[in-house]
Amino acid sequence: MAEKTTKKTTAAKSTATKTTAAKKTTTTTAKKTAAAPRAAATATTLRPAVRKTVVTRKRAAATVSHAAAATQSVTGWRRFHRKTKVGVVVSAKQARTVIVTVERQREHPLYKKVVRVRKRFAAHDDAGDVREGDLVRIQESRPYSATKRWRVVEVISRLGEAGAAAPRPADIEKALEESEGAAEFLSKPAEEETEETEA
Repeated sequence: MAEKTTKKTTAAKSTATKTTAAKKTTTTTAKKTAAAPRAAATATTLRPAVRKTVVTRKRAAATVSHAAAATQSVTGWRRFHRKTKVGVVVSAKQARTVIVTVERQREHPLYKKVVRVRKRFAAHDDAGDVREGDLVRIQESRPYSATKRWRVVEVISRLGEAGAAAPRPADIEKALEESEGAAEFLSKPAEEETEETEA
């Protein structure tokens, strides 16, 4: 008899679990069906907003690119996303190619001494008017050959220009003497000059 009651109770439990599982599935499907229109409504309302932002971003990018093109036409070689370096032309023997030495100073990592570091760059010279000794500005560009990735943008100064513009050492000495008043001490008084001429 005890066996019959345990069988009945287990059967009752299994039917109870079956009914609760059925209730759960019906409530979850009901929730899903109720939530589906809401999700569809929110998705449709969000999609146009996303499209608008994408379109506005594209328009903004287009205006930025037009503005960059306008500034590039005004400033010439100044493309701000490309690196530029200033150096001295060491060799101009090749056709349309110059070797530019760029010098910079850096601190030695261990000894903390400031060391000069030089690097040579092969640069493309379209005009062909760059000579050895000129100070030039070079800019990154497309690869012209296996070793050329730079091009000459402008010649800052020619070889002899800086020396020609510099004042002569004699002129500097005279200017210093005049500013310090040394001309009075160096010139002889008028009485001594007359005595020397008479004698």
